[in-house]
Amino acid sequence: MSRRTQSRFRAALAAGVAVLAAGCSTAEHPVAPDTPAAPQSSGFQSGDCNNVTDADVAKAVGSATFTKVVDSDAGCFWQENTMLGSFGAGMGISTWWYRGSDMDTERTLEQQAGRTLTELSVDGNKGFKAHDANACSIYVSKGGDVITWSIQTMNPATLPDLCDITQQLAQLSQERVN
Repeated sequence: MSRRTQSRFRAALAAGVAVLAAGCSTAEHPVAPDTPAAPQSSGFQSGDCNNVTDADVAKAVGSATFTKVVDSDAGCFWQENTMLGSFGAGMGISTWWYRGSDMDTERTLEQQAGRTLTELSVDGNKGFKAHDANACSIYVSKGGDVITWSIQTMNPATLPDLCDITQQLAQLSQERVN
């Protein structure tokens, strides 16, 4: 080890010891009591897929055109089974639950995607709809939570109105998680 490397190592070690020592308390320097956590905002009481089932998705779409391929604590994704040429893979219906999210961030992302935004309310919770010819998303907030429902497809002509689908799913979800 070179002298320069040794000096840097000793300096880093000394800094680490100083940090650890500063964390120790003596009678002359008592440690402040833990600050209580901020109270949780009253958000959604969600469950798997924001409390919407595969049968609910099929009913909103009018067929079993989508198959659930992701089921996680944060949300779910139903992939579109139909293809338009080689397109379609990755298109589908999703729902996500964001704790501590910011609706303004979501609005900005949707605006950057070039979608039209419309303010709305679902089951007493404020939100907005973002849509274009191939996609429609609905975002709803309560307390520090945001739940979103979204559909994207390469061939919207094969489905009912995309925003009608997300509106049905968002409404159903809100009735169950609110």
